[in-house]
Parts: sequence; C-alpha cells; structure tokens
Amino acid sequence: MVKNIINKNVFFYFLFFSFFSCKNEKSKEYKNLNSREYFSIPTDLKNMRNIEKSKINDSLYKIKGLFNNYIIQGYMNGNKKIGWWEALDNNTKEIVAKLEYKFIDNKEFVNQYILYQNGKIDTLKSKFYRVNKSQNSVKYKFYMPYQSKEVHSEGKLYYRYSFQGKVHRHLESKGFKNKNVFDCMVSMPANFNNKDLFIEGNFWEMFRLENGEISGNDIYVSDTLKQ
Repeated sequence: MVKNIINKNVFFYFLFFSFFSCKNEKSKEYKNLNSREYFSIPTDLKNMRNIEKSKINDSLYKIKGLFNNYIIQGYMNGNKKIGWWEALDNNTKEIVAKLEYKFIDNKEFVNQYILYQNGKIDTLKSKFYRVNKSQNSVKYKFYMPYQSKEVHSEGKLYYRYSFQGKVHRHLESKGFKNKNVFDCMVSMPANFNNKDLFIEGNFWEMFRLENGEISGNDIYVSDTLKQ
C-alpha cells in the first residue's frame, strides 16, 4: 500500500548546502540534484577527512568525520546510511542540520531533514514530522519547506496500522494546512491506548507555483506508539 517514490523536484535543497559551502557557484551547481544525490555530498565518506569509524556490532558502525568546517556523524549498516545523521559547526560544536536516512525498496534516501538557525529549528526550511498520541486518536504534524511563490497546495496521509494482530489497510487522512504545516488526524479503536500500535504510510504534499510549475514533497512515516 505504501508508495515509496523519492521526490525529484527538490530545487529548495540548495538551502541545505549553503550551510556547508560559502561559494555561490557551488550552490547553483547542486540545486538541481535529487535528494539522494544532493545530501550524499556532505555525508559521503569520500568527501570527508579525519574519519573515525566505531564498530557497534558485526554490521553497524558509527561514523564521524569532517566536511569543510563541519563535523558529520551518523550510522552505517554495511555500506548503507541509516537513521539520523548530524552536522555540527566544528568551531562552536553547534548543530546546524539533521538528516534521516531511510532504505526502502533497495533505495537509500533522505526522508526528513531539519535545519537549525542559532540552535533553533528553522521550521520554514525544514522537512520533518511530529506525532502525538491522545486518548482516541493520533495526530501527525508535517512541516514542509515554505514556498514563497506558492498559489495552491494540498496534502494527505496514506497509511495503514496494525492493532491486536490485525492490519487495517488503505486508509487516508486529509491534511489541514496552517502556513507550511499540515495537521492529520488518525482515528483509532476505542481501546487502543491499552496496546502498542504500529503505523506506517506516506504523507504527500502537492503544490503549484505562480509560474504554473507543479511539484511536491513526501515523508515516509513508520511509528510504534507504546501504551
């Protein structure tokens, strides 16, 4: 059910690279790359120096190295990046970015990215989500990069959940937008608070710009909510 398509219209990704390069020509060079190609630049071990590789188990390693004047650190399972990676200013040790790597359908891609300004999340330039479980529902909040020339957008969460041994499939929740944030409510069984709950799916945003260009963003969700 879950659609796993990597967004190719990521012209805004050059905002991320501006953290790592002071050369304007470099930002222009990279802005048309897709997300996997774009984020692989600072997190590619071939582009790092002073690399430290710490073994966690037979296949899992923690990686730490330098790219330009930034500390890049995260985890690799074999030769695949997994989980959250961080970029910190090497002088101040202040975090400037976090990237979540997913590996689905034999494809490695950045699912979420969080950019920081003066130690605080820049919610207008980041792409990430938060989930909150209440008494009889689950609320997702999706933060999408702000598009200044956007004239229309809509979003929807396609999902399934597992509860008490049964999988509920082909479900969807319309996103209600406030600025660049979408809220999606997921209805649950009355007694779900007494059991663990697993939800997975994709949130999709489609938007149209003033020049008529249509583009989009997506985020894969996979959450186990404890009782």
